[in-house]
Amino acid sequence: MRLTDDDIATAGELALGLLDKAEAVQARARMASEPNFAAEHAKWNDRMVAMEVIEEEAPSPALWAKIDAAISEKPRQDNNGGNVRIWQGLTAASFAIMLVLATMLWRQPEVTSAPQQPQILVAAIGAEDGRESVAANYNPQTGALQIIPISLETGKLYPELWIIPEDGIARSLGMIDPSKPALHSVPEAMRPHLHKGALFAITPEPEGGAPGGKATGPVIAKGAIDTI
Repeated sequence: MRLTDDDIATAGELALGLLDKAEAVQARARMASEPNFAAEHAKWNDRMVAMEVIEEEAPSPALWAKIDAAISEKPRQDNNGGNVRIWQGLTAASFAIMLVLATMLWRQPEVTSAPQQPQILVAAIGAEDGRESVAANYNPQTGALQIIPISLETGKLYPELWIIPEDGIARSLGMIDPSKPALHSVPEAMRPHLHKGALFAITPEPEGGAPGGKATGPVIAKGAIDTI
């Protein structure tokens, strides 16, 4: 049986320790009788291990306020004229994506001098039906792009990530691993194209990437870059 959006979110909340005692007991009971739910919980544990740091720190109230503001943000228009809703808009695993990004962000070391603190850019990349979803965060100061797959299926092909800035031209950022979180270094020549309002897109391509840097597959997931 395929898991619902609520099932995916519950598995993520259990892995992150966000359920209350009664809910956690119920969720763990499901793991014993529902292999799909247990497998989803295991995936979340793997993602958390990939993002672990030495020192654990609780999220600050200010961070949750920013997340709440991002969730309630009104939809806006993307470069192609379609509605793009950051954090909302995705019908599957959007809440799970928010949890992953929150976990990453609260674990980043705080900088006392505000002007020196890099502005982290984020994106929830997904399809309208929710079958494909990926979380991304980008540090424009270092060029570090973290990709966290939540649910991404491309069959026998391979997912390629594209950035589409205001000129509407899709530029390849390379292939991504659909099975685990990974950190990528964006080439310096590409970094000016990654900014608030630019669009991430994913297409299924042959092994090694789209021939000639031109996408051959349809866009199966997309998401606008925003700040948090």
